[in-house]
Amino acid sequence: MTGRARTAAVLLAGATLAATGVGCGSDRLAGSKGGAAPREAKTRSDRLVDFRKQPPYVNSLGFDPKSDDLLLTTNRGFFRIARDGSRITKIAGTVKAGQRTAPVGEFLAFLEVDGGRRLIGSGHPDSTALPNFLGFIESFDGGRSWTVLARLGEADLHKLVLRHDKLYAFDAVLGAMLISDDEGKTFEEFFTPRGLVIDFVVDPQDADTIVASTEDQLYRSTDGGQTWRALLSGTGIRMEWPERGGIVRADKDGTIQRSTDRGGTWTRIGRVQGEPYKLIEDRDGQLLMALSDGAILESADGGATWRDLFRPERTAPPTT
Repeated sequence: MTGRARTAAVLLAGATLAATGVGCGSDRLAGSKGGAAPREAKTRSDRLVDFRKQPPYVNSLGFDPKSDDLLLTTNRGFFRIARDGSRITKIAGTVKAGQRTAPVGEFLAFLEVDGGRRLIGSGHPDSTALPNFLGFIESFDGGRSWTVLARLGEADLHKLVLRHDKLYAFDAVLGAMLISDDEGKTFEEFFTPRGLVIDFVVDPQDADTIVASTEDQLYRSTDGGQTWRALLSGTGIRMEWPERGGIVRADKDGTIQRSTDRGGTWTRIGRVQGEPYKLIEDRDGQLLMALSDGAILESADGGATWRDLFRPERTAPPTT
């Protein structure tokens, strides 16, 4: 498929909210500490995720380099979780555009940048005080307060990747990959294959190689998103491309695979119980995975084996 690119200039807002603008929510939730083997998917918790709503259930997974806390956004909100699972704090966030503000957290994708000093993101407000698409937003206080930078009412960025001094994002409104080399002041837009892109990764050695997945297909671009080639079929593929070792892939059924040829061929290396939703590499080179119920797993061997970091307690009978 041939992509069509066009440059779209946007203006960055000149001011950001002070770190003390909005207090952190005091809602603390009980969780179970890590270390145990993963449980069956049928025991999934609804503490952090509302399975009565339509997916996606988990929107982002990250970590705070300063505190080592885990950061998780789901359709119930934005949560800061101690790495040992002993503490969960729900962040009561707000987003500001001009003189208008709205609560935010239930539909929020983010990426930590600048050593954790700043979060960038996108999503939807939790009220109608602002347009449904928040565009490109940032926070300097760990997600308590956000400011709209660009594309308010126009863009819904489902994932953001910072690599090769470029910002990559998939915009679900346009159905396009957005790429910026000036921190989001301007973007080039490259249309992606048919279907909603649920995940994508960028080659750590080549800024032009992108591997993206829809709900049922895996694609690769080697020219920065201008053209795409179908690689294989697969259901709910989630990925991470660490600095070393090739792409790690987690399928909806929990199968873990690795590719060392940019997604052309795959070798099965492991399996987890539950549905993988997010896969990232932390600062120590270990892999972190969020399951559909907000459980967080860790792998120290490139995805072959996994241990629990955090399991949310169940508050109601499982929905399946």
